[in-house]
Amino acid sequence: MITSITLNAAIDQIYRLDCLAVGGVNRIMDMHQDAGGKGLNVAKVLTSLGAEVDAGGFLGGSNGEKIRRLVKEKGIPEQFIPIAGESRVCLTVMDTSTGKGTELLESGPVISEEEWKSMLEWLRVKSNQTKWFALSGSLPKGLPDDAYAQMIDIINANGAKAVLDTSGIALRYGIEAKPFAIKPNEKEFADMVGSESLSTERMRKEGCRLAEQGIGHVCLTLGEKGALFCNQTGAFQAEAPLIDLKNPVGSGDAFIGGLLYGFSSFEDDVKAYKRAIACGSVNAAHPEIGYSDWNEVEDLMKMIKIQEFN
Repeated sequence: MITSITLNAAIDQIYRLDCLAVGGVNRIMDMHQDAGGKGLNVAKVLTSLGAEVDAGGFLGGSNGEKIRRLVKEKGIPEQFIPIAGESRVCLTVMDTSTGKGTELLESGPVISEEEWKSMLEWLRVKSNQTKWFALSGSLPKGLPDDAYAQMIDIINANGAKAVLDTSGIALRYGIEAKPFAIKPNEKEFADMVGSESLSTERMRKEGCRLAEQGIGHVCLTLGEKGALFCNQTGAFQAEAPLIDLKNPVGSGDAFIGGLLYGFSSFEDDVKAYKRAIACGSVNAAHPEIGYSDWNEVEDLMKMIKIQEFN
């Protein structure tokens, strides 16, 4: 079983336009709505791949009830903790003339101290039942900066494994708790080490340093340039396959889904890395957020080359 946790879940709403006119009138070609938040995107991808997965986190208000219904419609079992605040809506405007998306993200509800205590108590029980956890996305207001670190400590103490995908101070604290894997993108990793940009060699050096400190897999996603992976045995560089880009939103979450599927299915490191990249690429080739397809993933995996970093 894999449990994907979304502390700041959302209704994901995508508008597709012929061409985005900033400051002008825009007529929508079509609209797609789904349960969102990074952890729920991970769960959708895992479900598409046939993994046994359930979802947890916080939900509140009428938006929360809609998210809960949309999750159930996807066939994903859920154990969300109810909160007093209203869950958020995140809007993506896709300009089909450029293939670029503009995201408008609400900040979400404020989590009370009692609601946070309920989450940690639930996690203490859950991490005795589930071996793999995805911890994804931003922290909602009201939570401490070390919220993910607290969760990872509980997961590790019960012999389970956590894959962390967040940024900023939440990532810095989370790393100190030694998750099984992390997945910052290029900008998030540069921010974490206090630099505006990083060379590939600097990323390799910093990634290997974290691996030596006890993080099993440091996975650095580089968009169309592929990914860099650092673990206890060394560093590996992978090129991204060529795709017809439709919507890159959610590709990092699909990457996490592929990575978790690979590791939970006892695939070797290189195969799990290829699956992660393939899942991210398949998502980007479709307009939906958190999309995956087994056959498309398998086909792309054959095209991905991973070599040890020299």
